[in-house]
Amino acid sequence: MSAAAFVHRALKVTLDAVAIALMSPLSGCCALERRFAPSSERVFNTCAQTVALFPGLPGMILRRGFYRLALNSCARDCFIGFGVIFTHRAVAVERNVYIGPYTLIASSRLREGCLIGSRVSILSGGALHALGPDGHWLPADMTKMVQVEIGAGAWIGEGAIIIANIGPGAMAAAGSVVPVPVPAGVLVGGNPARMIRKLERPMPRVESEARDAALASVR
Repeated sequence: MSAAAFVHRALKVTLDAVAIALMSPLSGCCALERRFAPSSERVFNTCAQTVALFPGLPGMILRRGFYRLALNSCARDCFIGFGVIFTHRAVAVERNVYIGPYTLIASSRLREGCLIGSRVSILSGGALHALGPDGHWLPADMTKMVQVEIGAGAWIGEGAIIIANIGPGAMAAAGSVVPVPVPAGVLVGGNPARMIRKLERPMPRVESEARDAALASVR
């Protein structure tokens, strides 16, 4: 390892440690809520909405520091953009995941290297609400919450709504609504999303370079 690479890595580790220390009061409150009121996420949601508004690269580092302690798991090498809100703490974020600005993420597992575009919504399945006896929609039933998985290397386009699993290397086009599982290595699009074609080439170069540049800036 070169001297420059060593210094860069040491600086990153230091910044990550500082971010975790600065976010420890918020993450500590979330830990207390998890311990004494496991069915409640009011404190977690308040903290998530707060850290979403931290601007710039420092804000991203602080968000990542908070979520490394507050989520089920969150890798050190990931990018969490401005305005991103995790609506539930039952989330696992693996290495080299990119999450674009203003994305909403419910219970989910984001596998290594997946790319989540801006303004995407990942929901906890499609069965949380039901009609009551009086014909009105009932509040969310958290017992029906499912964990949606975004496969390794998958790409979710801007503004997509994801309600089911996305297979490894698959792509959901911008604006798609995905209510059923998507197999690995295919492109889907539309509302409801339908298979367009099998993917035989890697992620488009411009999107791959954009993600790599964002991740490199925080490594």
